[in-house]
Amino acid sequence: MAMFSRRSKISADMVGDSAMSDVAFLLLIFFIVSTTFPEIGLPLILPSAQGEVKQIKRENVMQVVTARSGAHFINLEVEPTELSQIRVLLKERLAENENLIISIETHPEAPYGSMVEVLDTVWVVYDELRLEGIKREKRISLKALELE
Repeated sequence: MAMFSRRSKISADMVGDSAMSDVAFLLLIFFIVSTTFPEIGLPLILPSAQGEVKQIKRENVMQVVTARSGAHFINLEVEPTELSQIRVLLKERLAENENLIISIETHPEAPYGSMVEVLDTVWVVYDELRLEGIKREKRISLKALELE
């Protein structure tokens, strides 16, 4: 039997460190590209462009308008309404009217956080009603006010 006694004359010093960093970089790119990321965002169903238009009774719509300053108005009232008061009014109206649609209308120059505060308040009210045993379909309309 033949014994393999020939050894390679290549040492670890000959490979170099630059090749290791290239391999590590390529592996990093491979894992980033091949990873799937979960979709996160607002769980809203947006209407399609071909959606049909329906006439809705005025008592079934509650408007929450956010002005340029960030103040909130309910159903185009003259005086602004505090966010805590909006929460109370939303809860009352949703408890008594199961067909209520909440229309959140925002001025294009309003602070972004103002609209998000109203939307969060609406979600909280729906969750509170669900915990109380009152089930309501989430009917929310988001709209940007048009400037004249």
